[in-house]
Amino acid sequence: MAFYPARWDNRVVYGERVWPLQDRGKASFFLRGLSMRRRVLVVCAVAVVTALVSPVWSAAEHPRNVILIGWDGAQREHVDQCLGRNELPSLKRLVDQGKYVKIDIEGTTDTKAGWTQILTGYYPKVTGVYSNGRYQPVPEGLSVFERLEKQFGTESFVTVAVIGKDRHCGEIDPPQKVRLDAEEKQQNNAGDQKKKAAKKNQQPGAGKKPAGKIVEENGIQYRIVPGSPYYGMHTALEVWEFGLMEDQKVGTRAIELLDKYKDKPFFFFVHFAEVDHAGHKYGENSREYNDALISNDLWTGKIMDKIKELGLADKTQVYVTADHGFDEDGKTHKFAPYVFLATNNKAVARDGRRQDVAPTILEAFGADLAAVQPGLDGISLTKPDSRAAAKLGPAKGAQAAPKPQEPPKRPDVVYVPTPQEVVEKMLEMAQVTKDDLVYDLGCGDGRIVVAAAKTYGCRAFGFDVDPRRIKESNENVEKSGVGDLVTIVQKDIFTLDLSEVNVVTLYLLPSLNVKLIPQLEKLKPGSRIVSHDFDMQGVTPDQVVELTSANGADHTVYLWTAPLKKEPQTTTE
Repeated sequence: MAFYPARWDNRVVYGERVWPLQDRGKASFFLRGLSMRRRVLVVCAVAVVTALVSPVWSAAEHPRNVILIGWDGAQREHVDQCLGRNELPSLKRLVDQGKYVKIDIEGTTDTKAGWTQILTGYYPKVTGVYSNGRYQPVPEGLSVFERLEKQFGTESFVTVAVIGKDRHCGEIDPPQKVRLDAEEKQQNNAGDQKKKAAKKNQQPGAGKKPAGKIVEENGIQYRIVPGSPYYGMHTALEVWEFGLMEDQKVGTRAIELLDKYKDKPFFFFVHFAEVDHAGHKYGENSREYNDALISNDLWTGKIMDKIKELGLADKTQVYVTADHGFDEDGKTHKFAPYVFLATNNKAVARDGRRQDVAPTILEAFGADLAAVQPGLDGISLTKPDSRAAAKLGPAKGAQAAPKPQEPPKRPDVVYVPTPQEVVEKMLEMAQVTKDDLVYDLGCGDGRIVVAAAKTYGCRAFGFDVDPRRIKESNENVEKSGVGDLVTIVQKDIFTLDLSEVNVVTLYLLPSLNVKLIPQLEKLKPGSRIVSHDFDMQGVTPDQVVELTSANGADHTVYLWTAPLKKEPQTTTE
């Protein structure tokens, strides 16, 4: 963490003391000199004045209103240090009236997975939203918005979302089925100026839209792209606005809508994006990231002040949390599971997990959590937690949590690229789908994992020990626009846990294939292994295909399916 002095422009010092610390003795002496009756009157007067000048934020046990404020990408350690430097007075004001707890993330540490889990209380297996690259519209009725509208009635209750991002949080794209030839024609007709403008205005860290799955019907190829997670839920709200980008625009609009809907009970989701944008552009330890946290805090304070001005402070609970943190001193959040929750709800009693936020809010509104169907995966933060320790990192079926990279190891083989037509044949034989997790062991320049992501829309990991190959692979991933789906890790392949992998691709020597057998035996039944040119002695392949590449070279591709079919060993007398 870098240290930055507090920035006090546009700041308000809250909670002035009636008796400064250094004057406590004078106050005590002053009271001793009065009669008992006058002492009581003075103490009562001091209590009244204190109540008037202090911004009280103790909401009722069952509030009339709740505001959920999102600080997208706010790393807990950085927030803690900002609090220690008194740079976040609004957050401190909220914490002083309630609680500040740690939130550890189970699931992928990105935006779609994060806000879906926070706004529903479910794991991805229920919502279908695993990551920014693997998602679907959240099934109808599962969001906090929809549950509250149903509980109170659409005429009696207001739900509002004001969102900073224009990708990954808030966008309401419908499912699409696009002919590839029409798509290519449209892209070719787009002018260079339009492309440059789109790139210039692109949300930092958003990447490109998912490649989707390619299907063929009656000789015509189509790209199938799922609808965004918010496509269904947004129709339940009075207001759903996204893409405002700047904190000032988000905060101003939220305050306008508070004025408009102040006379009805409400649930507001207010999402600030500048912290995440600054992290992607400048890095977590940058001054810009730090200033973005201060900006989030400033506008959080303005919203709190508006609630107080409207006379709703004692009827409104405020929650501030984040969807994911940021990699320490990095520009990504591939493994950033440490965030926080601050609230004036004094009933919050413990640290928790991302999926615990929704049940906490529903419970605050008086919902019977036991009656919620399907049963919530989260537990209200006001209730004891007897669950096993959180499993940090991506959900089962999404991606494995990156671990610290190890010192470089000498490569076991000389790198020889696999021809593209062989890559395509390997993935075809493995019958890759968008739901698969693909590992390429010895990924070279990353061409196999990139092809898997672009063609099938699946998650893919490439592993290599050669720093040059890692650099080439990352460049290929960035150039191909599949950063949301592909992760490259510098790691010894013989230390990997393959138990959750669906497809393993190999281009190694036969002896190395054999060395991998103990790991491959841990694959789930039905998982596939494909190898370019080299077999696996002692294991019978399910399929062997020979082909000739464009340069005239002959190639062989082997396919095995878990559990491995080991050949009986022969013994000699």
